[in-house]
Amino acid sequence: MLQEKVKDLQTQYRSLTQEINDLNAGIINTADTVRSMNGYLKDSGFEGFSLHEKEGVKGGYEVIRDDGKVAVNLSEGERNFIAFLYFYHVVRGMRSETDSGKNKIVVIDDPVSSMDSSALFIVGSLVREMIGICANVADPVENENPIFAGRYIEQIFILTHNAYFHQQVVYDQVGRYRYVSLYKINKKNNVSSVELCVTPAGRISERNRNYDPVQGSYHALWREYELLDSPIPLMNVMRRILEHYFIQLCGYDSAAMSTNVLEAVKKKIDEESSGMVPDYTKYHLAGAMLSYIRHTDSFNEGLYFVDESIDCD
Repeated sequence: MLQEKVKDLQTQYRSLTQEINDLNAGIINTADTVRSMNGYLKDSGFEGFSLHEKEGVKGGYEVIRDDGKVAVNLSEGERNFIAFLYFYHVVRGMRSETDSGKNKIVVIDDPVSSMDSSALFIVGSLVREMIGICANVADPVENENPIFAGRYIEQIFILTHNAYFHQQVVYDQVGRYRYVSLYKINKKNNVSSVELCVTPAGRISERNRNYDPVQGSYHALWREYELLDSPIPLMNVMRRILEHYFIQLCGYDSAAMSTNVLEAVKKKIDEESSGMVPDYTKYHLAGAMLSYIRHTDSFNEGLYFVDESIDCD
């Protein structure tokens, strides 16, 4: 009796599988994929060639020049970008009728080699989409209303030594330590080591947190500021932070900035004093720091003994 039920279920399974494959055969649309890839090529500034369906080859493509000939001698960046676009569409869709229902583990190894910045940004955007789909599986509660629809990527590994690409895909992922891990691979004396990039928890109730091993110079200065406990380097780091923000990022002239800041501080102190004797302590502190910025080469030269008397806190 049970054997007959098993046979009936197996027959139903084979019938349903065949029906799914028949339906999928109509879904796999080479023309749509070609249009999508050509759109990405155009948006990335690649000109002089495009993709076309290859006649007589189901699911096949050709790279064709504007004169109708098959493209040869493509640059490394062009080949890499086309290969990545094809890879992206294979992950996103199906390569054959029998691929239906198969979740994927995706491995991406440095996809932006020899690409210019516009292609790098598009590759970064597509990789972030794949990360978002994987996040739907890893943490469905946090991603209850996902930006990217789908749950077909079970796990994703991304390897790169390109700092710009790294920042493109990691900048909003560091805080998701429950399902995102960052690793740094080092090689010394032909021996590789893998280091998990986490900051140990400070309290029992806390968990280890990720940190990004690739930092911009400004971010690195703030990190150094947090860790320093000696007044001399601390004063230097503070000066470099203020210089970087106000002079390099905001474009202030140091002399004009000093005048504007000091005038604003003095005006605020005078307004808050309300007829009482003004306390110009903050005014003089601001003036001292601004002088430190203006005279970086000579200020305090040989007077580090005085600096050492400063309390870091």
